[in-house]
Amino acid sequence: MTELLNVEFEDETGTVRRLRRDELLIYVSVVSGAGNETTTRLIGWAGKVLAEHPDQRRALVDDPSLIPQAVEELLRYEPPAPHVARYVTRDVEYYGRQVPKGSVMMMLIGAANRDHRQFPPDGDVFDIRREPRQHLTFSVGTHYCLGSALARLEGRIALEEILKRFPEWDVDLSQAKLSPTSTVRGWETMPAVIG
Repeated sequence: MTELLNVEFEDETGTVRRLRRDELLIYVSVVSGAGNETTTRLIGWAGKVLAEHPDQRRALVDDPSLIPQAVEELLRYEPPAPHVARYVTRDVEYYGRQVPKGSVMMMLIGAANRDHRQFPPDGDVFDIRREPRQHLTFSVGTHYCLGSALARLEGRIALEEILKRFPEWDVDLSQAKLSPTSTVRGWETMPAVIG
């Protein structure tokens, strides 16, 4: 937020200025709203994935120091926002194809996060002990998520508390229903059996 308060930019009239109060409030609203929904979705995915990998869930119960690494792996493996669109700001060549300035590119974060070259030996495998590497769940560069540290903190605390209270569970995927949204992926319902 400090960067938002201090950033200077040239607006559409050519004036160099800082964000006005009303513009800052819009950013705060977007960040708080986006962070709330994506963190909720992260927790839902944690429930599903750890039910599918009970050995790794038990490892987290036995050794809570693994939880921060597990949160990173969950963010990589099932990103709450699996795709993003960006305008191309200059002509580029991408894998032998010319992409002209002004084009719109859809980036599939979920696919990139499972790239076997970046996440060897197999990016399609969930592994809380995977060697940490940069994933694209929070984007990179100028579009890097302002709420990434908060999302990680909330994910860690939620997982710590859930595992303390409910070390064993299973989910009934036959009764689960994905939420009908195009930007943030998660569960509308996912019945769980606590054991």
